[in-house]
Amino acid sequence: MSFLPSLFIVLLGTSYAQSTPFFDPVSAEIVQLPLTSGNCTNCNLSEQAKWYFDEEIIASLPTPASASVSFPKWLEKPAEINDNIPIWIASPTLIESARLNKSGKSLLLDDGTQVNFETIAKIPQNQSFWNKNTTEFFKNRDIRLRGKMTDDAFIARTVWPLDFAINNYQLLPLSEDENLQTLVQADDGGVQQPHQNRLLWERTPGSAMEAAGKQVLGLMLNGAQGDDHEALAGHFAVVTGQFGDNGSYSGWLVNNFYNLETISEKGIIAAVTPMDNYLADLNAGQNYYRPSYMLVATLKNGQPAAEFQQSINQVMNYFYRGYFIYNHADANCTGISIDTLRALDWNIPTRGINGYVQAIGAYFYTAIIEMDLNAARQIYDYLTTETTRLLPAVAFDAIGEDLLRLTNGQATRSLSNYEKILADSIEAIWFVRIPQIPSSRVYGDAPVYSFSEYLETAPADRDEWVTLELAERNIAASFHEQPPVNPKPHPIPWPIVLILFGLSGFIILVFRRLIKHFSRRK
Repeated sequence: MSFLPSLFIVLLGTSYAQSTPFFDPVSAEIVQLPLTSGNCTNCNLSEQAKWYFDEEIIASLPTPASASVSFPKWLEKPAEINDNIPIWIASPTLIESARLNKSGKSLLLDDGTQVNFETIAKIPQNQSFWNKNTTEFFKNRDIRLRGKMTDDAFIARTVWPLDFAINNYQLLPLSEDENLQTLVQADDGGVQQPHQNRLLWERTPGSAMEAAGKQVLGLMLNGAQGDDHEALAGHFAVVTGQFGDNGSYSGWLVNNFYNLETISEKGIIAAVTPMDNYLADLNAGQNYYRPSYMLVATLKNGQPAAEFQQSINQVMNYFYRGYFIYNHADANCTGISIDTLRALDWNIPTRGINGYVQAIGAYFYTAIIEMDLNAARQIYDYLTTETTRLLPAVAFDAIGEDLLRLTNGQATRSLSNYEKILADSIEAIWFVRIPQIPSSRVYGDAPVYSFSEYLETAPADRDEWVTLELAERNIAASFHEQPPVNPKPHPIPWPIVLILFGLSGFIILVFRRLIKHFSRRK
């Protein structure tokens, strides 16, 4: 087997760590950014962001100051910042195209050169990692890799199938008995089906064929994990980027919010990150443990995507600075994303809450059965949070339906300026279904769409639930520049306090009347 030093490999089709080109949705330009890490000195990142990415490969991207962008209502009027946004690249070297040989132990570059192939070390707690099934999956296709070149081998951190692309230009709108939910749930969530991209709408015949080079605004929905009953609802993010010549979306930016206060068993860090890192990192990649779905709109005017990206960049920076904390019921990946879209005046219709009666009943049931007021408060908050802010699948469905209504002129409300520009800009809309990459993890499924579906899917006995305990991240108190705008709630919500107060008053009243009654009898 032949091997060439890393410098020679660079000349044969890889690019090394000095810089990386990618499309910046805010400036609508291809930018060439130097790669660095959280140890950088002249990168204009907050000290908190530097700490989170201390040993990670990042690019530091200038973004408009916070005073010039829109924020969710709960984050309005924070202290002004002018931080760059760290783009989590994760790996120093990129190979644009290669193939695994028959043994799966060497990479065949496009010019015929062979390079030893190894995978990055598995994080000990990670349950979804490369195995022989993964090798078989990738041996049959062209791949794009991020990793590190050593004297002996290329050590892969991200492996992306190049056939994961949007290249179907045959219009196939939703039929009368179809909707976005049925597309997501079909074929067990498409977890073991081929990659699918379906053109749902185009402005004029042939518009989709002219997508190359245009900006995109997309919705990302990740499915349920197959062996974690606390992760049946999936995950949500908003995507921006530029439609590639070959339909590739590996370089699009995913705005991924995760809990910063815990250490992910897969090494995930909340970040703006390229799609290949988000879906196909060997440890952190979403598609090594569940299927994913996208709704993608190409835009002739990229302003709606640019406005969202510049806002979410600074929302992420305030997140690093501790201005708000991740809350699974209120400020989760879904709520943060859709609240930012609504802050731009995209008035996505709400779908209500599960109900206070159900929430109060669930609170008392959980408090009594589990003897845990914090768990009771969490279930109460889940049931009283508006569902487009709570459940990834509901947000995907609500935003997607509204996007289709805007294109068809079927919106029943008066449109804001943002909505008018968005509606006028959309050229084509695709639904994309991305299968799970085979790994050591069991297959996932489509995410649940309601609390009742969650209860039907998870075992009735909580002792039978499969869950993962995550370690707390040791964050210095000084990293929180102010008390978070959404502090952790008290274990007993106000409606429960009022009910308990009312019950106490009723019991006291009855007791006093009984005393008075027996006193008269004497």
